This record gives sequence, C-alpha cells and structure tokens, in this order.
Amino acid sequence: MALKSVSCRICRRELSNPKDPLSIDCGGDCWGCVGEIEAGMGDEKSLVKVREEFELGLRLNWTPPNKKIDSD
Repeated sequence: MALKSVSCRICRRELSNPKDPLSIDCGGDCWGCVGEIEAGMGDEKSLVKVREEFELGLRLNWTPPNKKIDSD
C-alpha cells in the first residue's frame, strides 16, 4: 500500500495546506507547480487560472508570457 504524499514531489511544498491556495494536491505535486507547468505548455485554462493567481499576488516569481489570451 502506497503512502499518501504530504509534500510536493517537485518543490516540497506541504500539500493540502488550507492556508496555501497553491498547495492543492494534484496527484503528489502541488497546483503551484502543476499550474505553472501546464500554463507554460500552453494550456489555456491553466494559463487563465495562473494569471489570476499572479494578479492576486500568489505567484510572485512567475513571469507571464507575452501571448495574449481570451478569457471567458
């Protein structure tokens, strides 16, 4: 039986921390890492969400891409 991961396998952020909105468990990695990776690969939904988080000050070290996207 595999143990549930308690920290992100990429950045070691504590997973599922109610005080950290980027700590959502995405299969052993945090949304902070997964969202940035997906956005960087061009996933439109992830890019919209990561941009919102950047605007809220949750992603201080993220650099928005120059590509403009349409939001619903």
